[in-house]
Amino acid sequence: MKLKKLFAVKKPCVNCPFLKETRFILSEGRLDSIKKKLLEDDEHVFECHETTFSTGGYFDENSVYHASGKESYCAGAMGWLMLKKRPNIAMRLGHAFGEIDLKELEEATRDLLSE
Repeated sequence: MKLKKLFAVKKPCVNCPFLKETRFILSEGRLDSIKKKLLEDDEHVFECHETTFSTGGYFDENSVYHASGKESYCAGAMGWLMLKKRPNIAMRLGHAFGEIDLKELEEATRDLLSE
């Protein structure tokens, strides 16, 4: 998997569930579950929903997502982790290899949920 593709999404999309105002509605408790997992597991990433099914990812009969390997990380999730001062391993590696600019990501956080 190429780092450039993983970090291709540079700012939250208009339907990002991490935005304060979004049109994208998740099932009750889903966003809290995503946030909890991101904070509990430094290796966990959340892919941008615009890059999941469109790249060949799918859910199996047990509701387990199978990535295509072509997804990009969610800029909203990464921004939310920045607000929490908790950049995960992928973000730190992306920054170390020059694929993400943490200051640029911090600038995108003004429209994100803080909790």
